[in-house]
Amino acid sequence: MTLQQLQYIVTLNEEKNFVSAAEKCFVTQPALTTQIKKLENQLGIIIFDRSKKPLIATEVGLKVIEQAKYVLLQSQKIPDLIKEYQTDLSGNLKIGILPTIGLYLLPLFINPFLSRFPEINVHVSENITETIIKQLHNGSIDVGIIATPVNYKNIITIPIYYEEMYAYISKQHAFIQNERISTQNLVDEDLWLLSSGHCFRNQMIRICKGGQKGLQHSFTYESNSIETLKRIIASKPGITIIPELALLEVAKSEEKQIKKFDDITPIRQISIVVNRAFLKERLIEKLKNEIKSVLPKHMLNSSGRDIVDPF
Repeated sequence: MTLQQLQYIVTLNEEKNFVSAAEKCFVTQPALTTQIKKLENQLGIIIFDRSKKPLIATEVGLKVIEQAKYVLLQSQKIPDLIKEYQTDLSGNLKIGILPTIGLYLLPLFINPFLSRFPEINVHVSENITETIIKQLHNGSIDVGIIATPVNYKNIITIPIYYEEMYAYISKQHAFIQNERISTQNLVDEDLWLLSSGHCFRNQMIRICKGGQKGLQHSFTYESNSIETLKRIIASKPGITIIPELALLEVAKSEEKQIKKFDDITPIRQISIVVNRAFLKERLIEKLKNEIKSVLPKHMLNSSGRDIVDPF
């Protein structure tokens, strides 16, 4: 049994066709067919039911394929294991990050991090939490930066900071002169929300429900961007919720539009998440420390504040 044979059965299961699987593996169809048949003979089982169109794996074949995926993923970690014990930090670091975090956090730490560790190649992609977790499981990213707490199998959470959540209101709003506002006041307001799938949307809803009934009728607009919501509020009455790091993007003329809540102090916990099998421990430690170094000290602990569940 070889890694090559395992890659062949994984690819064939994805493609459901010998020709396209061979093309994807950069081998001839006869070579791929021969190696898969050889593996079946070695194991004494039939991995694929060739009588079906499209081709499907047998019940036992599916179990073998799942194990093959795991073995291939682990084999790819061997170079990382070696680099982990080298003096200089180097290699690739693929980061998945929530859009509501990346927009504000990345400009703060990414350039200092790259300057400090020039041998590290960083690739960052924005996605929602569910996608980031799937990518951690399949090995397409190394690290996630998401809102927590979360509970996923084989995922380790490393909290890094806590940011308060604020109301952002239009200049025409009746509350514009108030120093603070209550979550109870939001039940009859036009609340501008992020689209479904964003955990920050869930946190918005948790804050603004305030124990009230009938809030649903006020959810009249949804967006994929907090900055888009802020621009809408510049021309239409309404309220949205923004994270603390977004205050760095707020102009002097907007400061009166930012309001704390007087009945709760909601915060979101931001964490690094990795697959339990992840090997680049030193790299993660450096990443965590670099992020913490660019943040105000009060954001590094949650004392006396209310962590809002992202789910």
